[in-house]
Amino acid sequence: MNQVNTSASYEVVYSTLKKRILHLELIPGTMMSEIEISKEFSVSRTPVRDAFKALVSEGLLEVRPHIGTFVTLIDLDKISDLLYIREVMEKAIIKDLALSFNPSQEFKLRHLLHTQQSLIENPLLSNQEFAMEFIKCDYDFHQTLYTLAGKTSLISYFSSINSQYDRFRTFLNFENRANADKVYHEHLSLLENIKIKNLDELDSILTHHIYDGFNNLNTLMSEYPNYFKTLG
Repeated sequence: MNQVNTSASYEVVYSTLKKRILHLELIPGTMMSEIEISKEFSVSRTPVRDAFKALVSEGLLEVRPHIGTFVTLIDLDKISDLLYIREVMEKAIIKDLALSFNPSQEFKLRHLLHTQQSLIENPLLSNQEFAMEFIKCDYDFHQTLYTLAGKTSLISYFSSINSQYDRFRTFLNFENRANADKVYHEHLSLLENIKIKNLDELDSILTHHIYDGFNNLNTLMSEYPNYFKTLG
């Protein structure tokens, strides 16, 4: 019974802290205290220590010897590398999907796009709620592309290395529905060109879709200079 409780405590601490870091509720550079987190969650320090170790392995926390544990800065080198990998892989995946695309697959993608459009047009959500929901919808769309192309194993791979980019993405749509609307229309254009097998146009759309946010770094870094580890 104790083992179950310990496991449950670890999962709650880990998932809550990860969500706070990814959503920038815990900003880069924040010092973390095992004692304070233990008190907040009313657990021993063991599940907190285990959660810290897991977050360190994902690159979201770092241990500075004799100083403490901190939320890592957003690493632009790692994001740049990840976007390169993503561009190469997604272009190949979308090409494969376009060559064998069928009406059933189109229906699934249009349903996801309808959800995105409805979210953008929903005036009842706060800006923060909207941003978090739209990021999830964006993930669902891209993961569905992988699934329809028969590349589900790559979803887990990208999830395991995606933590740095996940935080960066919070900036891209946060409190700005115009950015989300742009992403939605890029998704719509991807679908239309998959349907007609326009491979050259798909390459162009996907390059812009992946890199446009990253190319606006100068503005973000001037507004939040202390959040980023600069390019080496």
